[in-house]
Amino acid sequence: RTRGSNFQPPDGLELTPGCINIVPCWFQQGYENLDEGFKPVVSASLKGDRSLSMIMDMQRPALLASVALRVMHPQLYWASIRTHVELGHWSAEQGLHNMHCLLKYWASVYTGAAIMCNHQSPKHRDPKCPPKAFDILMSIGSYRHAVMQLTNLGIELIYNLGVMVSYSSRLVRHGIHVDQGDRVVWAWFLRDSVHNYARTPRPDYAVYNPVDLDAYQLAKYNQADFDMYGNL
Repeated sequence: RTRGSNFQPPDGLELTPGCINIVPCWFQQGYENLDEGFKPVVSASLKGDRSLSMIMDMQRPALLASVALRVMHPQLYWASIRTHVELGHWSAEQGLHNMHCLLKYWASVYTGAAIMCNHQSPKHRDPKCPPKAFDILMSIGSYRHAVMQLTNLGIELIYNLGVMVSYSSRLVRHGIHVDQGDRVVWAWFLRDSVHNYARTPRPDYAVYNPVDLDAYQLAKYNQADFDMYGNL
């Protein structure tokens, strides 16, 4: 995710290509084994003087992602709220005042957000996310001809400005290719280790009404539209 070859220079705008994780409470990479006594911490990006203002500025997109999850997977939504409440109680009991304050103003049911600028995403899965969870990707910027590939589903999506895409990033192999322009992606994600630490019961996979599946069949992606888009 942070390999330099995956980033492209900005296209005339004052942007810095890169990737940061903004998380009020999670486990550092390599320190997720609960049997070894590791405990959650605040991400490095929220350890500065502007941490609270960053959280406040993120509240609108955080709420949009949360509302989307409430519609797609209500059980997971409520399980994530319970996790958030449990972590708030735990951080207060441990005297972790900075973490407790950040959790108090964290408006998303997601564990955190990865913000990526001008990042080409090779096809991959995210093994640290719960298999039954839906991550959400929001895209903004000034770019054209972006394509998201969901490889093992055999789906290619036109990834236009303002599009939100959601899927199980642990089960679905995914990647994004952008030919030109500047692109910023907000990737809202859940962490299995955080839910396990809070002892949140695991929800089942999302179940949809057969009527919804029939509607999906009618609205299937049209390959002719994609071919036309590729020639613009």
